[in-house]
Amino acid sequence: MTSPATSRRGLLARVGHRLRTTARVLVKGAPAPRPQKPALKAPTRTRAQAKNVNGRWIRVVNTPADTPRPVDREVSDPAEAAAVRAGWLLIDAHERLSTAGASRVFGHELAAWFDYADDTIEKFKHPEVADAASLEAQIKHEEGKSNRLRYRRTMDFVRAGDRLFDVGFGRGYLASLLIRDADVESYHGIDIVDDWLKMSLATLAANGLADAPATLEIGDLYDLTKDRLDELGATFVICCEVLEHVPDAEKALKVLAEALPEGAELLFSVPLHGRLEGVWGHVSVFDAARLKQMLDNAGLYAHHVEPLANTWSLVVASRSPEPSVRVKEATGRPAVRTSVPLSEHRDFIDVAAGDMLPAGKADVSASPADEFKVSCHVEGRGGISFPIQSLEAMRLLIEFDDVADVTRFVVSAYAGNQKVAGWDWLPGEITMPSRRFWLRPGESSPTFAAFANKSQSQTADRVEVLVEVAPGRTADVGLKAAYLP
Repeated sequence: MTSPATSRRGLLARVGHRLRTTARVLVKGAPAPRPQKPALKAPTRTRAQAKNVNGRWIRVVNTPADTPRPVDREVSDPAEAAAVRAGWLLIDAHERLSTAGASRVFGHELAAWFDYADDTIEKFKHPEVADAASLEAQIKHEEGKSNRLRYRRTMDFVRAGDRLFDVGFGRGYLASLLIRDADVESYHGIDIVDDWLKMSLATLAANGLADAPATLEIGDLYDLTKDRLDELGATFVICCEVLEHVPDAEKALKVLAEALPEGAELLFSVPLHGRLEGVWGHVSVFDAARLKQMLDNAGLYAHHVEPLANTWSLVVASRSPEPSVRVKEATGRPAVRTSVPLSEHRDFIDVAAGDMLPAGKADVSASPADEFKVSCHVEGRGGISFPIQSLEAMRLLIEFDDVADVTRFVVSAYAGNQKVAGWDWLPGEITMPSRRFWLRPGESSPTFAAFANKSQSQTADRVEVLVEVAPGRTADVGLKAAYLP
């Protein structure tokens, strides 16, 4: 411990040093330096991972109470109607998953679609701009894998000889691809943003399409009429990434529907619910329920529905319930199999009674009638332990005559001495003499609550099943186990 005298001498020395330094600086005519605080150590940057947080994989939704359940408006062809139902189900699944969760679930399928877009779209040329950094950012955005797939899927529904009417041509990249690669008879596009017109014309010119049968003009979606589209002979109307920007999306879709010429169809896309929410220009969000209601209100039938690139909902619709030739003839990715095995093993392994060893305060004996069953007499806390190869899933049979004194069941998986997965159950009142359970690492059931990380369970080499009883009491329990490595 430092003495008071030593502390005072140290303080006086520091003060004297400060005064001498200040005097030297003032003599030289420069301001005295401020006392320097000790440098703080920069915090170590880590990549935080939220665990057991609602919304990490499954999105937290706020469904209104008493939501009506009307009958869906469907097309007349049962096969097409079934495909549309499946599409809505996929959209709903994407929207109930977080973006990261949907990537985990559908990533293998998405990868095949991204490959399809890359293999079938020749990259377009970009017009020169003064700001090189701006051009680089623009290229990165427009040629990102999600946008390329959006362009590809839009092109898939265009038929040779189509007369296209495009609402919201933006920078002109989709227009360039449609004119260059889709064998259309003509293209007419409108956009409400003045700057996009000049930029789109430059994009067309950069791709050698300055003399193509294309017309671009400033126009407002809300001003569209059937007479105008009849005059142009439009056979296919496209409205991608527009409805989320307008103040009344329901009205906008109704205007589009009423403007459709006889026999013409409409393709539109909007962000999936829970996607692209950081874009300030997006004034509202769309889930499957809202899109269905919008189609109903507009008098439209959905012929094709799909979640696109884990980012958008894409819909092809018309005012006719008859089957869509356009949808039937639409192209798509090659039939590359994307299904992958979900487990390295397919057969459960029954744990032999001889492999179930006592754990804790338990007497274990093999059942004479069943080579895979043991009886445990437990006092305090005890049960069985048995070796495993790894752990994908497990099932247990627990038999008991009286569990009045049983307070808890604990199942744990270990890799060496490290606990890598576990479940516990507070049995409460039990009326059945036996219970069957299935357990998966990281997943809870109505009885067992789970903890720990499934990814670590593949290293497990031992499982322990413990029974806890009230102080001074005992319990007799029968146990069987099987597991999927």
